[in-house]
Amino acid sequence: MVLTKQKTIQIGLLGAGVVGSGIIKSLLNHPLIKIKKIGVKGLNKKRDWGDSVGNSRDCSLQTTTNLTEIVTDPEIQIIVEALGGLNPARDLVTLAIKNKKHIVTANKDLIATYGPELFDLARENNVQIQFEASVCGGIPIINTLKQTLNANKFSKIMGIMNGTTNYILTEMLSKNLNFNDCLNEAQKLGYAEPDPTSDVSGKDAAYKIAILSSIAFHERIKINEVYTEGIEKITLLDILTAEELGYRLKLIALSKKEDDGKIDVRVHPAFIKQTNPLASVLGVNNGVLVEGDLVGELTLIGRGAGQSPTTSSVIGDLNLLAAQLSYSREPHPQFVCHHTEYAKIKPMKDTVNCYFLRLKTEDKPGVVGQIGTIFGSHDVSINAFTQRGINHDDTASITMLTHKVKEEKIQNAITELKKANSIKQVENLIRVLE
Repeated sequence: MVLTKQKTIQIGLLGAGVVGSGIIKSLLNHPLIKIKKIGVKGLNKKRDWGDSVGNSRDCSLQTTTNLTEIVTDPEIQIIVEALGGLNPARDLVTLAIKNKKHIVTANKDLIATYGPELFDLARENNVQIQFEASVCGGIPIINTLKQTLNANKFSKIMGIMNGTTNYILTEMLSKNLNFNDCLNEAQKLGYAEPDPTSDVSGKDAAYKIAILSSIAFHERIKINEVYTEGIEKITLLDILTAEELGYRLKLIALSKKEDDGKIDVRVHPAFIKQTNPLASVLGVNNGVLVEGDLVGELTLIGRGAGQSPTTSSVIGDLNLLAAQLSYSREPHPQFVCHHTEYAKIKPMKDTVNCYFLRLKTEDKPGVVGQIGTIFGSHDVSINAFTQRGINHDDTASITMLTHKVKEEKIQNAITELKKANSIKQVENLIRVLE
């Protein structure tokens, strides 16, 4: 067999922020991939991109503020999108695909929101989109699902997919601190954005589970149909109570294929068993648990964000493309989106879960009986019930666990509880994933 020398691949990079800078450093000495142009916001900023081992050097790479010029350059074969957000990323990636450019991106917002139209356009133009870095940073979950595990029929994906919230919950538990204190610390350390809304609200994790669900179950997911609930209402008491009961409280992204063909996909805080592999995922780390008919249960744990982990996945995608383009222009079948149908999403009200409930009630006889009567009328069965003492305002704190029940029924029971004079406040409702 005669080996032919691989050709150098020229790429255009959109964005030179934290992720973009990491990509540049890693590609300076790459034998096959050369950066032709870098799209930046301004040309006056002094730039000194060192290599991957920290050697500083003057950078002679061509920078431009004309990003359209990059995506239409006939000599550029691959566009790496490191802008983040929906716009102008969507328009630039669309134009790049129309100009027959392959795409590598770490943009979860873009893929989860506009993935269907971009994948269709890529198929029409005979190019491919690689997006390993869009979910869980350095954890190779996307290509693992597409390649290594593609013989499996998947039944469940469950994960901790946001490092900011996982750091906050870990610190609350380990240091006995409240939510706001841990959030402020995360911001000081750079683990949380100045505006942390996307993270703490669960939106970031929702993008990621939507992407993984689409790959695993071969159906497209509409991001606005993913039930999303954040950790803003979580208290130290919730976390400590979970530990007492043998659970750990995490922000969980979950997707399950139901027997009726619907997909149960959601993001919310949950009690998980302390024996669950995800319970040991601490700090800013991410973890993804996959269940397949052949492989069984498999868990991948690692750094889910940051310059180096994200760069690792981006460069991995670039290497795949470079290797493929050295012998064929045709996209590899495993990296082309072939499914076009949208999934039927199971409404949250129809899901079945166990629940943890925390109440503030009047401290008088008959309250417990009233709670039991209301729950019984909605087919809610109590598994464990604890009165945790008397508050300074002479109210009682009560926590309870339920057996499995339909979400709609527990919500109806809570609505009735809130109307009862003896129930001063329904302080929190947290799902328990057995």
